[in-house]
Amino acid sequence: METICHNEIEITKDNENFQLYLKLAEAGNHIGQNNLGNCYRNGIGTTKDEEKAFQWYLKSAEGGNLLGQNNLGSYEEKALQWYLKSAEGGNLLGQNNLGSCYYNGIGTTKDEEKAFQWYLKSAEGGNHSGQNNLGECYYYGNGVRKDEEKAFQWYLKSAEGGNHEGQNSLGECYYFGTGVREDKEKAFQWYLKSAEGGDHDGQCNLGYCYQNGIGTIKDKEKAFQWYLKSAEGGDITAQYDLGRCYKHGIGTTKDVETAFQWYLKSAEGGNITAQYNLGRCYKHGIGTTKDVEKAFQWYLKSAEGGNITGQHSLGYRYHLGIGTTKDEEKAFLWYLKSAEGGNITGQCSLGYCYQYGIGTVKDEEKAFLWYLKSAEGGSNKGQVSLGFCYQNGIGTIKDEEKAFQWYLKSAEGGYYRGQNSLNYCYRNEIGILKIKKHQNKLKSRCHNCEELNLQNDTCSNCKLIEMPKWTSGNNEIDKIIQMTQSDDDAKEWEIWRWINYSKFKDIEYLAKGGFGSIWKAEWIDMPEELFEFYKSNQVALKKLKDSQEISSEFLKEIKANFQCRDRYVLPILGITQDPMTKEYAMVLRYMKNGNLRDFLKQNKSLPWIERLWLLNTFIRGLEVIHSKGLIHRDLHPGNLMITEAYNNSKYKFVRLGDLGLCRFTSEISSSGAYGILPYIAPEVLNKYQYTQASDIYSVGIIMWIISTGKIPFAIRAYDRELAVDIFNGLRPKINRDTPQCYVELMEKCWHKDPTKRPNAKMIFDKSEEWIEELMYNDKTEHSLIKGLIHRDLHPGNLMITEAYNNSKYKFVRLGDLGLCRFTSEISSSGAYGILPYIAPEVLNKYQYTQASDIYSVGIIMWIISTGKIPFAIRAYDRELAVDIFNGLRPKINRDTPQCYVELMEKCWHKDPTKRPNAKMIFDKSEEWIEELMYNDKTEHSLMFLNADQKMQDEDFELSSTETTHSGAYLISHPLPSLSHIQPSSILRFDVNKMNF
Repeated sequence: METICHNEIEITKDNENFQLYLKLAEAGNHIGQNNLGNCYRNGIGTTKDEEKAFQWYLKSAEGGNLLGQNNLGSYEEKALQWYLKSAEGGNLLGQNNLGSCYYNGIGTTKDEEKAFQWYLKSAEGGNHSGQNNLGECYYYGNGVRKDEEKAFQWYLKSAEGGNHEGQNSLGECYYFGTGVREDKEKAFQWYLKSAEGGDHDGQCNLGYCYQNGIGTIKDKEKAFQWYLKSAEGGDITAQYDLGRCYKHGIGTTKDVETAFQWYLKSAEGGNITAQYNLGRCYKHGIGTTKDVEKAFQWYLKSAEGGNITGQHSLGYRYHLGIGTTKDEEKAFLWYLKSAEGGNITGQCSLGYCYQYGIGTVKDEEKAFLWYLKSAEGGSNKGQVSLGFCYQNGIGTIKDEEKAFQWYLKSAEGGYYRGQNSLNYCYRNEIGILKIKKHQNKLKSRCHNCEELNLQNDTCSNCKLIEMPKWTSGNNEIDKIIQMTQSDDDAKEWEIWRWINYSKFKDIEYLAKGGFGSIWKAEWIDMPEELFEFYKSNQVALKKLKDSQEISSEFLKEIKANFQCRDRYVLPILGITQDPMTKEYAMVLRYMKNGNLRDFLKQNKSLPWIERLWLLNTFIRGLEVIHSKGLIHRDLHPGNLMITEAYNNSKYKFVRLGDLGLCRFTSEISSSGAYGILPYIAPEVLNKYQYTQASDIYSVGIIMWIISTGKIPFAIRAYDRELAVDIFNGLRPKINRDTPQCYVELMEKCWHKDPTKRPNAKMIFDKSEEWIEELMYNDKTEHSLIKGLIHRDLHPGNLMITEAYNNSKYKFVRLGDLGLCRFTSEISSSGAYGILPYIAPEVLNKYQYTQASDIYSVGIIMWIISTGKIPFAIRAYDRELAVDIFNGLRPKINRDTPQCYVELMEKCWHKDPTKRPNAKMIFDKSEEWIEELMYNDKTEHSLMFLNADQKMQDEDFELSSTETTHSGAYLISHPLPSLSHIQPSSILRFDVNKMNF
């Protein structure tokens, strides 16, 4: 009650004062006129009336009253005239206000020097507002030389005098260490004084201190309250900060609608950061209806105001035509403004414009430089773009190690493209490790030329002058080993050694193959550089049957291995001889992850993206063989060894192994066929006509295996009937959910006509295209490589490898180039392999081509998709061979992506000419992988994603209870000619003369 009475007394007093001032003013009293103006201006004892206030101030000013003149100056019309009279009359407030007129150009031309002089007079006279303004002149160097220490001193005088603006300014000096030592606690104390005094800037700064715990304990609720006071007082920065509090629930309940309203107030008040955020609200529909046109308008205001983030967003909208008409030149200009302003995202986008000539002339060097600025500034997107430049030599010298490092930075920053690019590097061992021969460390002086060129007992000048300290006991073997050691292009892990059998321990029998037996052992004194590279001294010994006397066939195999050395082909480390049996053996890297068949059996629900990587890396190995003019002739999952990438078991890939049948095309006769029936191309089954196309047929079958995880024609015997069926067009049944693009490539690979199959390079390029489209949304074209045919493609030759430094990622190394030959070296003398992987044409006439390999790819694609053995429940005999010739193919899982099914079916197409080549298969798998990795919702990626989902929804199992026929052999065998078989179902075939 006392408070109410007190208020009533104050109201009565105000009314009385108003009446008194009114009488004095009307009587001509100039002080009364000024006071009456104050009453009308502030609504004291009367209704607020700015127009009447101005009239009474005018009368008072005209009468010479200094206060009246000063108050009149607050109205812009005639302000300078009256402030000047007030200032010249010695009024300190008038002097300060006159300075403000000159400083802001009110009623006169802007003149910072005159502003400084009047602020100085006011400040020296003791006006605290003038002292604050004078401090500002010194702080910014307006009208006087910049002097932060003097700025601090004048702010101090103003603050100590009780000026709330000066208190805020002094707080900022302590905060930033301007003219004084930085002291966040003192900054907080002065902000507090300013805020409590009602200064809105001080309230906003105090809120910031509470929000972030600067100079005080963090208190988000107090931060919110001070932002609110400041915002309600009209401070546009506080209005923006208050909007952030409501948007993110800082110190208050999250409320995006209220956040939008405060952003709007701040933006309309001219805050460029709020304008940008208001654009985002309209863009995403945050607290308001989504409106891309309004978003564009606010981005425009923000950009024109100098906000570098808004400039980038505006450029992006011009670039894509979002909320406005597409205009690439304007996009480039706004990206440029943003980039020059230091925005790292703008720098990256500007680099993109220069790289592709968007809105400007294409300039890859400038693109590289802007990517570099962006990357060094911390942009994860800029880092992956810079890595791409280094990887491909765009605007700079190609440097895969630097590419890897920038991808790594981007990935560590959480950017998914960086992670996918790093994944790609791990899988393909790009920029991870550069191991060269230890030339200086390992070289010694040659006794003949006296130069420091002697390495591994071989002089690079004199060649084979030095007598070796070792000998295999066979001159031909010695020459081959010395040839590898003297090859300047061979890396340290590619040269061969003669290894005494006594250097092996814990020798353990593993399996028997068509050409001999496989043993596991430990190499006791493996060279340090090899152990460092492989991280294991375990090796495999491939003992060759009847090799006591070195045959030309053995020499051809080991020469083919050296010629096809590549990270995707199972490497030979050296040669040894068992002293007991006198059998020679190749020393190979032991593949602990087994072959493709084993890997798919253990990973029954392998995601499609992983299946594509297996296909991609397998084809890389095959492409190497074919590029040398060789034919593998025995491609099947058992020859595809799963390998872990260097130093990282996460990444797996395939090494192509078992080159026992690998020959140059010119060396192949039509004396017989060898292999696993489903992988043998029809032309090989018919006339033993091995070509690189015969390998491609095998690729088609392997593609089918990859897509299904099954064994092709597992329920049939691998006999002459199956061979006839294959020759007549039988192929494994494609899963209906196999991606269509994959199916198309697979079907091209197993086409009956070898001339219609793609070559390995085409399959490689296609899978690479799929991967790059998934990773970069870009396509890379590669030059065409022709030549070799693998001739024995099957999962057993596809070795699973882990990517460098990450065992999670696996890829395939294509192995066993024993049958690999140049097309010109292959005759139609015979066929060899595992029946389901042999192309129909190989079963028929031994017509080995690269398309025959593609047929095997088709079968392997089926194995990859199913994890099963093709035709596992049948004997691999003549009946199965006939069926394969007649078109029998493994049954495709219904959930295999259609595009995968189509490629697989193309690979195992009976007509070899209709099979894709290796590049086409590679390009297609690359395309699929890239679409999956970058989450592009393409037709193909959706097929694979749907297939993955169905596997999860249906608790998908790949032939977990499947039995294998005792006659379904999984190692390569020689196959007799089928050219004399003459049942009506096939041409020129005599099933009764088949002898499996």
